[in-house]
Amino acid sequence: MASNRYAARPPLYGMVLVFAAMALVAVTAYMHIGWWSTIGYVIAVVLAVSGFALAFRDLS
Repeated sequence: MASNRYAARPPLYGMVLVFAAMALVAVTAYMHIGWWSTIGYVIAVVLAVSGFALAFRDLS
């Protein structure tokens, strides 16, 4: 039976997405750019949710 050599990659990519979301929130909060901030927060939520899904999908 062949093992999956990329099995450890999705949690790593997931945590990178979560940290990218936190960085985006920090930059958006610092800049105070009006309604563009809402777009930044929405993108951060999408990144964070997809990151958590990748990072913790193998937990039962």
